[in-house]
Amino acid sequence: MKKLSVLLVAAAVAISASAGVNFKNTHVLKSNKISTERVKTSVKKNQASIRSAFKAPEGELKSYNRAGYYVYVSDGYLYSGQQDGNRIDIVYGEDNKVYMKNILCGSGSYFGESWVEGTIEGNEIHVPLGQSIYWSDQYQANVVLAMGNTIQDEDGYWGIEIDDRATEAVYVIEGETIALQGTEDLNEADDLFGYGLTAYWEDDDSWSGFIEWNTVFTEREPVVTPTVITEQPEGELVVYQRSGDCIYSGMFGLGITTQDGKINVVYAEDGKAYIQNPLWWFDGNNSWVEGTYDEATGIITVPTGQYLNWYESSEYGVQLMWGSTYVYLDTDENGEEGYYLGNEVDERTTEIMFQVDGDKLILLGSEGDATLEFPENYNATGLYAMWSDNQTWAGSLEFNTVGQHVDLVPAVPANPVAVEWYDEGDESGWNTFDFILPTTDVDGNAIDPEYLSFSIFVDNGNGPELFTFPAATYTYDLTEDITEVPYSLYSSAVDFHASYVYFYRTNAEGYEPLFTENIGIQAYYTVNGVKNESEIAWLYEPQPQEKSYQLVMLDMNGNPVVYDLTQGENGEYTTTVALNYDVFGGFDPMTEERPAVPFYFMVNGVRYGANADMTAAVLGMAMENPLAATDGCYTVPVGYNYNIGIAIGLQGEMYAYVAQAGFTGVNDINAGKTVANVRYYNVTGQEMAQPAGMTIQVTTYTDGTTSTAKVVK
Repeated sequence: MKKLSVLLVAAAVAISASAGVNFKNTHVLKSNKISTERVKTSVKKNQASIRSAFKAPEGELKSYNRAGYYVYVSDGYLYSGQQDGNRIDIVYGEDNKVYMKNILCGSGSYFGESWVEGTIEGNEIHVPLGQSIYWSDQYQANVVLAMGNTIQDEDGYWGIEIDDRATEAVYVIEGETIALQGTEDLNEADDLFGYGLTAYWEDDDSWSGFIEWNTVFTEREPVVTPTVITEQPEGELVVYQRSGDCIYSGMFGLGITTQDGKINVVYAEDGKAYIQNPLWWFDGNNSWVEGTYDEATGIITVPTGQYLNWYESSEYGVQLMWGSTYVYLDTDENGEEGYYLGNEVDERTTEIMFQVDGDKLILLGSEGDATLEFPENYNATGLYAMWSDNQTWAGSLEFNTVGQHVDLVPAVPANPVAVEWYDEGDESGWNTFDFILPTTDVDGNAIDPEYLSFSIFVDNGNGPELFTFPAATYTYDLTEDITEVPYSLYSSAVDFHASYVYFYRTNAEGYEPLFTENIGIQAYYTVNGVKNESEIAWLYEPQPQEKSYQLVMLDMNGNPVVYDLTQGENGEYTTTVALNYDVFGGFDPMTEERPAVPFYFMVNGVRYGANADMTAAVLGMAMENPLAATDGCYTVPVGYNYNIGIAIGLQGEMYAYVAQAGFTGVNDINAGKTVANVRYYNVTGQEMAQPAGMTIQVTTYTDGTTSTAKVVK
C-alpha cells in the first residue's frame, strides 16, 4: 500500500492528469510575439504533402521509449526540454514497410495520433518528408514533416528554417535502439537552437512549434490498453438519484461535499450488471464498470481494478478501488505543525458490493460521518479513485452512497426567465442574452437537467420566429446548424454557457442585426421520446399586433384586384365581392361556361394561397370544385357574388372559405324549385346537425341543383 500525504491548507491545489516533462535549462520567453497557434518562420519547401493514416497498419507492433532534446511552443511561450520516456509505436509490415506513430515528441497530444510510412533498407529506416501528421478542419491545412533548425531574428521572432535539401529522415537500427541521424545541438550555451526533425503548416508556411534532435528510441514491452466501457450495455436501465458524501482534491483544494446527480444501472439477461459513474467526483467520462447481480440476495458485486478512463499517450488511467482517508498532525521542513490528509488504497479488497433494497441502491461497507467536527470528518472508508501508474490517489473517496430510484416520467418544465440583453455597442458585435432555465416542473417538483434543452426565439415585428445557430458562423464545435440546444452543451468558443448565450457579428459593418425588437427562450423537457415545453419567456412583454388581411383576385388580364377583409362578429375576416363579366371575364349563355377567377390572401403583406399554410373549408356552392388549386391560387367561377374570407381555428390555423351570396347577371333563379334537403357546415368544413354561429347552408333541389348561403344563428 502506498500513502500520499497532502497538507490541508486553504490555498488552491492544482492536480494535473498529464505526464510530466523533464526540462533541461528551461527557457521561458515572455514575448508577445510567440503565438500558441502560429509562430513566424521562414519556411521553404519543395515536397508535396502526403496524407497519413489514422488506423493502425497491419504488422508486428513494437513500443519504444524515446530520449533526446526538443523545443516546443506552449501557452504563448517557447520551451526546451528532454524527450525522456515519451512513447513511440512502430509497426513492421510486409515488403520492408515501416509505420511510425507519434514520430514527433508531443505530437500525440497536439496533433493527433497519425501514422507515417517509411521503408527499411539494411539497418536503416527511411521516412519521406512532407507526410502529414495532422489535418485541421478549422484551417483546412496539413501539418507536414520536414528537417530544419530553430532561428531567432533581430525582432525577437522565433521560428524554424526548413532544410529544403532534405527529402527524408533516416534512422539507424542498432540492436534494441533506433537513432535519428544527421541532427545536432547548434548552441551548447543555449539549448533552444538545434537541427532536427520538425513540422510546419503547409497552407502558410508557419511553424507548428516542434523540433527535436539527438533522438534515440529504446525498445520496451508494449503496454496493453485496458478495456473502458463507454457504450451503454444492453439490458434494463434503472436510474437512481444519488446521495452521500465525498472527500475530494480538486482545482481549488481539498474538501468534503455531498454527492448529487445519478447512478445508472443496467441489469442484463445473463446475470451481469453494469454501473455508470460509480464514482461521482471522478466521473470517468461517463464510463461503465461490470459486475454480477444476484437477484435472490439483491447484491451487485463489482470487481475492483476496473478502469474508468485511460490516457493512451501517457499510458495510465484511473481505476476503481476501495480505500480510506484520514487526518493526522505532523510538522513540515520548517518545523511548523499542521494537519495532513493521508489516503491509501486497500489492495486486499477485491470486490465492491451494492445492495438493491426496493427502490434504493446502497453501497455496502463504507464508513464515515461527514457531520463530525474537523478533523474526524475526514476519516472515512469507501470507493476510491486510483492512478494506475503509481497507485496513488486520483482525487476522491466516496462513502454513505445511496441511490433512490427515479421514475422517468415526462414533466412540463416551469417557464424560464429572460434576464437581460447586453450589447457592447461597438464593432466587435459581442452581445449577450442572459436567461435562467427552470430546475422544476410547473408543479414545483425537481426535474433532471440532463433532459432539458432550449430554443431561442426572436420577434422583429412579425411574430415569434425560431432562431437557428449556424454552425459555421456561431460555433466551432458543431458540425451542423441547430435550433434546439441541449442544456449540457457548452461551446468551445463563447456561444453557449450555463445561463447565457453569446451572439456576435451583429454590429460589425456589413452584418444585419440578429433581431431588432424582442428575444425569448423556451425550455423543453424530453423523456422517453415525450417532449413537453414551457411557454416562451420574452425579454420584453410582447405587444398585441394588429394584423391586416387582404383578398387578392386576378382579373381577366392577370392584374390584382385587392379587397380589405374586415373582422365579423364571429371572428372571421371576410368581404363580399361581385365577380362581374366586365372585369373577370365573359359568360357564354349557350354553354354556360364561366372562366375560373384565381385568388389568394395576404396576411401582414405575406402571401397565403393554395398549398401554402392554409386549408380550404367545405363550401358547397352551386358549382363543382369551388376551391380548385391552380398555380398556388384558389379559383371560383365568374358570375356570382361571394363572401370570401379567412377563419381562424382554435390552434391559430387559417381556413380559406367561400360562401355564395347571390348572382351577378345569370338568370338562374331558384324560386319555385322543390327542396330535396338542407345541410349545414361550419367554416372549417365540418357538417353540423343544426346551424350554430356562422354557418354555411347548402340547399339541394330535386332537379339536382344546389344553392349556398351564409347564415348566422
